[in-house]
Amino acid sequence: MGPNSLEYQKSIALEFNATKDRIRYLIGSTHWGEDGRHKEVILMNFLKRFLPNNIEVGTGFIKDGDNISTQIDIIVYNPSLPLYFKENDFVIVQPKSVLGIIEVKSNPDRNKIAEAIFKASKAVELIQDDSIFNGLFIFGNANNNQNHSSKILKKPKDGEFKKSLLDALSKDNGIDHIVSNDGAFIKKWNEEGKFSCYAIKDLAASYFFSNLLDIINNRNELLGIPEAMYDHLYPIPEGKETFIKWKVEQQIEEPTLNEQIAHISREV
Repeated sequence: MGPNSLEYQKSIALEFNATKDRIRYLIGSTHWGEDGRHKEVILMNFLKRFLPNNIEVGTGFIKDGDNISTQIDIIVYNPSLPLYFKENDFVIVQPKSVLGIIEVKSNPDRNKIAEAIFKASKAVELIQDDSIFNGLFIFGNANNNQNHSSKILKKPKDGEFKKSLLDALSKDNGIDHIVSNDGAFIKKWNEEGKFSCYAIKDLAASYFFSNLLDIINNRNELLGIPEAMYDHLYPIPEGKETFIKWKVEQQIEEPTLNEQIAHISREV
């Protein structure tokens, strides 16, 4: 049997679900909760193995003089720049060292998504660099019946995420990557001013991480991803556009929220 990047990338979601289930078996679904340090640790430990050694991952605050962010679930940062503080995984970093931020949720409703978007946009305002990776990682339900992606895969005007998703799409410095570990992946295409949602099942989590790696590489040239590695990072032979569910195109020239997101279309 030869190398199989497609099956390797699918195994990433299986790894997350297996780890999540082990914790749930020990603490029960009633203690799984909407938020929780244990979810951040699961994701953080994976990123430590996934990212190269010249990138570090922690949780904490971003500080610029007297301006301080709210606590960020996961901060991906360049450790070669001076830090204000570091104790194990807890850090207080300067804006220039930040390469990415990720909010972590279990199975958020629209209010929790709106809250995550607000936190992320305020953090990017402090960083003053919207080229960083800005993500929301949704673990899914605490039981075995994953169904969160079915809500995200609906066009925003149809589902309960209408307000929060449309708010996200209207923010230049808002979250630009959203993944539900049970199969939905949303990406902002900056050059085209649009968000696209893909139903890529077991590959959703791996595409989230591959985009993180790609953005960090393009932004800082810290990693040096060889061309031959892209087929491994993005292994769908026919491309993920085959699996698009909906897209939202921004009308950036319009000044108001309603005008900015007046056009929602479904890809055929």
